[in-house]
Amino acid sequence: MLAGLLLIAGFVALNRELLYSQKLAPYVFVAPFIITFVVFFAYPMITTVLMSFQEITGSGSTWVGFKNYQDMFANKNFYTAVQNSAVYMVLTCAILIPVPMVLAYIAESKFTKAGKFFKTVAFMPVLCSVVVAGIIFRMMFSELDGALMNQARGLFGLEPITWLKGSSTSMFAMVLLCFWRWTGMNMLYYMAGLKSIPAELYEAADIDGANAFQKFTKICLPLLKPTTIYVLTISIYAGLSMFTESYMIFGGNNSPKNYGLTIVGYLYRYGFEKVDKFGFASAVGLVLLVGSLIITLVQLWITGTIGRKGEKA
Repeated sequence: MLAGLLLIAGFVALNRELLYSQKLAPYVFVAPFIITFVVFFAYPMITTVLMSFQEITGSGSTWVGFKNYQDMFANKNFYTAVQNSAVYMVLTCAILIPVPMVLAYIAESKFTKAGKFFKTVAFMPVLCSVVVAGIIFRMMFSELDGALMNQARGLFGLEPITWLKGSSTSMFAMVLLCFWRWTGMNMLYYMAGLKSIPAELYEAADIDGANAFQKFTKICLPLLKPTTIYVLTISIYAGLSMFTESYMIFGGNNSPKNYGLTIVGYLYRYGFEKVDKFGFASAVGLVLLVGSLIITLVQLWITGTIGRKGEKA
């Protein structure tokens, strides 16, 4: 590839009139995107597909057909990872859409005092490193009696528990970290959407005697649909691709009884922690890609973004 680029550069250097060609100019402007797409997406994608049908070792690679996929679907840890990622995705979507929407509506309300301060405080967790946040949450959910969450239980007369050694409590810790970090970002999206709503609609609603709840449900919710679809789409992707949060909360990729194992963590386990499993990890990555694509397309079809133009007409 480098040799090809050098040949192109040499050809252009010998034919300087090409630099001033109006026919060539559009291709020059789109060339950075095309090169980036080919090098960082198309080539890795093709390579990953080929690797998923191979057994790759230090001495070379061997074509094994669908063996990697058969081994993956026969491994119970794969289904555990898929279940954990699916539950995490559903819970985060259920929280990170309505809560930021309501908070953004309150922050943008003309009756809210110190709105700028509220927005700043809500956005600050986004700037925090996920590594630092994960370590802090690991200490918060420690099994020690002095851990923050056990102290909170003590206020209600409850005994300390081992938060990160239970299925539901482990998921609660990961979802809470996601909620803390990304609420401010989703608020930012919804505040941008709220600013695009014409003020005349609110004025007309005031004349008709609508209260704040009616204006929210009859004006904001329908007109915020494009923003909601976007937030839902990126939340689905973020939920299925979550890895770092779980890795930092549990201090590694080996959580008790795989309570924190996600599909990306499963890929990482076989792609980097085990030897000679790159082909298997490639198969896992492709299944994750196809699954995410299917879920996203179904979501876009249900919300009417794609596939329903004829019905609307």
